[in-house]
Amino acid sequence: MAFRSEILIKLDKKGRALLPAAFRDELPADDRGAFVLYHSPNVAGVVNGNSRSGFDGMLERLRIEALGAKGALKVALDDEAFDPAGYLSAGARTVPLEPDGRFTMPGEFAQALGADDGVMLVGKGDKFQLWNPGRWQARRDTDREKMAAFVRGLSAGEA
Repeated sequence: MAFRSEILIKLDKKGRALLPAAFRDELPADDRGAFVLYHSPNVAGVVNGNSRSGFDGMLERLRIEALGAKGALKVALDDEAFDPAGYLSAGARTVPLEPDGRFTMPGEFAQALGADDGVMLVGKGDKFQLWNPGRWQARRDTDREKMAAFVRGLSAGEA
C-alpha cells in the first residue's frame, strides 16, 4: 500500500466527492468498502486518511511504541491516563465508500478543511491527507525549499 500523487477533488452540494481510482486501488482488496478519516494530531486543518486495517495497525504501533507494555496496561485500567491512540480513535470516522468511489465527507472534516472549493488529496505513502488547496500550496512551497536544502546537505561532504 502506497498512496501517491496530489489531486484536487471537488465536493458536490451534498458533500460527496470521488476518491480517485489510484487511491482506491491502494486500499487492501478485502477492505475497499470504507476508509478512515481522522484529524491530524499536530497540524490544525489537516485531515489524515487510511484504510481501516492501516489505521488499526497505526494505533497498535502507537500504543506499543509510545506507551510500552506497562503504559498500555495503565491506559487500559486507568480512565485518567492519556492514551494517544484512544485520542486519535475517538475523533476518527469510518467513511463508507460506494462502488464507484464516491463518499460523503463528514461535516466536521469539511468544515476543518474549508472545503468550499474542493480539497487537495495528497498521497503520503502509508496514508493520505486532505488539505485546503491554498494551505497545501503554501506547505508544498515550504517543503520544496526544505527538500532542496536536504539535497544540498547530502553533497556537502563531497569534494
